[in-house]
Amino acid sequence: MSSQEKIHFLFLIRKDIINIQMQKKIGYDARMIENSGIGIRIQHILKFWSLNPKEAKLYVFGDPSRLKKYALPKHAEIIPYLTKIYSHQEFFGHPKMAEMDVLDIPHFNVPLRYLRKCNVTIHDLIPYHFKETHASLSKRIYLQIVLRSIKWFAKSIIAVSKYTKDDLIKSFGYRSEKITVVYNGIDLNNFAKRPQTKVNTFLKEYHLPNQFLFTVGIGKSHKNFPFLLSNLEELWKQGSLKLPLVIGGISKEIPNELLDFQKQNPKRIFFLEHLPYDLLPLAYQAANLFVYPSLFEGFGFPVLEAQTMGTVVLSSDASVLPEVLMDSAIFFNPKTNQSFQTKLLSILSNQKLQKEIQKKGLLNANRFQWKDVLKPYYQMYHSIPKES
Repeated sequence: MSSQEKIHFLFLIRKDIINIQMQKKIGYDARMIENSGIGIRIQHILKFWSLNPKEAKLYVFGDPSRLKKYALPKHAEIIPYLTKIYSHQEFFGHPKMAEMDVLDIPHFNVPLRYLRKCNVTIHDLIPYHFKETHASLSKRIYLQIVLRSIKWFAKSIIAVSKYTKDDLIKSFGYRSEKITVVYNGIDLNNFAKRPQTKVNTFLKEYHLPNQFLFTVGIGKSHKNFPFLLSNLEELWKQGSLKLPLVIGGISKEIPNELLDFQKQNPKRIFFLEHLPYDLLPLAYQAANLFVYPSLFEGFGFPVLEAQTMGTVVLSSDASVLPEVLMDSAIFFNPKTNQSFQTKLLSILSNQKLQKEIQKKGLLNANRFQWKDVLKPYYQMYHSIPKES
C-alpha cells in the first residue's frame, strides 16, 4: 500500500469514527403496535421512517414476536421489552434506554426514570375527562402523576390535533411552545376503492345486509352509543327510517344491553367482528352512510377512513371532529335528538347533497396522507442534538 493509499485509508476510518460519534440513538417504544388508534400510528411512523441511519440509529422496544409482523426500518434494532402497559415497572423503563439520546414514547405511559430524554405523544385526555375509563383511585393518581411529570420534564410533547394541544394547555397548564401538532394519517394504499364483486363477497361472508348505516366504537361511554341507538329505534318505529345499523370493531363479547336491543329490533342491528386492517375498507365502502355520534375524540380515524372509501359521514360536532372534517361532513349536536334525527333523514333523502359531501370528503381525506402529516415529526429529530 502506497503512502497516499494509507492516508486515504486512515481518512476513511477517521470519517467513519466521526459519523458513529455524531449518530444519534433513538429509542422507540412500540409495545402498543397492535392497539387500535395508537397502534395504527406506531405502525405507520415505523413504516415511513425517513431518518438516515447515518444520522440516527433506531432501537425499537417491544415484543419481538409482534414486531416481526410489521414493516420496520431495515436498519432498526429490536430490543425485547415486555413490561405491561400502565404497570409500575413501566416507570423504570428498560436499562437500554439509558444509552439513548432520545426516547420516543407514543402514549402518556412514560418511563419516569428517563423522562428528560422523552418525546411524548398525547392523543387525548379522555381518561381525564371521562373518569370511568380510569375509574379506580390508583389509576386516577397515576394519571395525575404522569401528565404533570410530562408537563415539567419531557424533552418535547406531540399532540395529534390542535384540539388536544389546547386541551393540554387548558386542563394541565402545558406551555404552548413545547407542544408540536402532528396529525394522524391515512394509508391510501390500504384505503382504496375495491371492485364491487369483492364488496359483495364481503357482505355475504359476514352475513351483512346490502344496505346499512355503519358505525364503530362499541363499549366506551364517550362514543355515545345509547344516544345513537335510542334515536334510531324511534325512527324505525315511526317508519321514517328503513336502513339497519351495522356496528363494527367488536373485539370482545357483545354487551348484554346491545344483545337485548337487537332482540327488540330484529333484522335492524348487526354486529361486525374486529376486522383485519386490509378488510376494514370493505365495511366502509359497503355502507350507505357512516354515523359517528362521539362526544369526545383526540383525532378520529374512522371518519377519515370512511371518507377515503367514498362514504358520506354524518358526524357529531364535538371536540376535534370539526377540526379534522372541516366542511366535508354533515354535523349534528350529539346531545340533541332532534338535531340528529333531522340531519340523518335529510342527508338520506338528498342524493345531490350526498354526492357533494362525498367529493368534499375525498378531498379532505387526502390532506392526511401519512407521508405528508409526518413531516414535522421527522423534522423534530433533525433539531435534537446528540447527548454528550
